[in-house]
Amino acid sequence: MKRSAVLSVLALGGALALTGCQSNSYSCKNGQCHVTVSGAGQSIEVSDVDLSISEIGDGGMTVSADGSAPTRAPVGRTVQVGQVQIKVTSVDGQKVKFDMS
Repeated sequence: MKRSAVLSVLALGGALALTGCQSNSYSCKNGQCHVTVSGAGQSIEVSDVDLSISEIGDGGMTVSADGSAPTRAPVGRTVQVGQVQIKVTSVDGQKVKFDMS
């Protein structure tokens, strides 16, 4: 019984380690959302908009919204992505911060 419990804990720890490299958070107020995403290849929902972040790099990110064509969003520029506007505010490795309205 002890061995089974140890194996379960090890399996859970491995699963958490694998999923720990991708995370996201956001807050919205008055139609403006501030979003942080760590790790490309994610789909997240922010304020009823499905976002897919396919690439994060030093110059910005590639994102689509609600199934739109992927759009390159460079740091500091506001771009139209589907029905929303996105402005990348910073990129640090595989962590990107952006505003969405």
